[in-house]
Amino acid sequence: MQINDGSGNSNMVKSVEGNSMWEKYRKDSKQTICIIGVLTLATKLCQADGHFSIEEEEEILNIIPHEKSQRRILFRILDEAAADTHPITYHAERIKKLIGDDHQDFLEFIIAVLYRLAHSDHIYHDEEDQAIRDVARIFGVEKTYYQLIKETFFRFFNFKYFSRKQDA
Repeated sequence: MQINDGSGNSNMVKSVEGNSMWEKYRKDSKQTICIIGVLTLATKLCQADGHFSIEEEEEILNIIPHEKSQRRILFRILDEAAADTHPITYHAERIKKLIGDDHQDFLEFIIAVLYRLAHSDHIYHDEEDQAIRDVARIFGVEKTYYQLIKETFFRFFNFKYFSRKQDA
C-alpha cells in the first residue's frame, strides 16, 4: 500500500494482508518462485483436511528435488506457506499468472503432484478433492484426474525409469 506523506513522496507500507510469500520472494528467479509456489500449493492442499500429516510432509520432500543441505530451507518455506492466510486459489492464480499459457504441461504436472500428495496419507478427503478441482479450474485443466494422472506419469515418470536400455 502506498501512502502519500504530503511532500509529493509516497512511502511504501506493507500491510499484513499484502505481505504474502509472493511479496517476499518476488525478486528471486522465475524458477525459484515456481518451486516456492508448488511448495505453497502442496502445503495448502495438505492443510485442506485439517491435518498436515508426516506422510504428506515426507511426500513433498520426495517430490521436490533438493540437496540434503537445502532441507532446512524447504522446511522454512513449508512453515511460511502454512502460516500464510491466503487460500489455495490465491496461490494458484499467482502461479498461473507467472507461468501463463505457454507451459500447460507444467501446470498439469502440478495438478498430478497435488493428486499424488492428496493420496499420500491413504485418505482422500472431499476438501482435498475440491482444492485440486479449484486449482485445475484456475490452471485451465479440463481433463479428468485419471486422464491427467495417466498422461503425466507416462510423460514424466515413465521416461525417467523405463526408457533406459538394459544390457543383456
